Amino acid sequence: MQQRYVVDVAELHRLNELNYAALLPFVPGDSDSAKSEVIIQAGEGLVFVVKRADSSRYTTDISIEQLKPSWADYLRAKMTVRLYHDVRMAEVLKTQGITKLEVHYRQPNKEMRHRDEKYQANQFLSDWLQLCRKQGRIQPELSESVQKFMPYYFK
Repeated sequence: MQQRYVVDVAELHRLNELNYAALLPFVPGDSDSAKSEVIIQAGEGLVFVVKRADSSRYTTDISIEQLKPSWADYLRAKMTVRLYHDVRMAEVLKTQGITKLEVHYRQPNKEMRHRDEKYQANQFLSDWLQLCRKQGRIQPELSESVQKFMPYYFK
């Protein structure tokens, strides 16, 4: 008999808090301003655009999309992330065509989702942010007030 899957809420919250802190410097200014998108180049074929999709008093939705027009759509990384400013958490809302991520999926299921799909999507965001911090270059340049909080190796 298969063991029952139990969601580790504390771990998911920890991951969401770390993602919020790491993602905040990449959030572009207001959609009306000249800097409404940020382009991050993390290597050959690894160019991403971060855009502010929606904003309210307590939340900001951003979209992250890999720019590689010659690749098939399903191969390019795409996600929508909501930043909750009051609790300082970031949550992946949409990824790779999945428009609603459940915390837990029963096994087996028609959509062939992993039982911890939401956690995996947020872990992917964490891994992506780590890649960007280690070898990313950002355009337009970040303001000096934001740059002083970035690691010295992030150019």
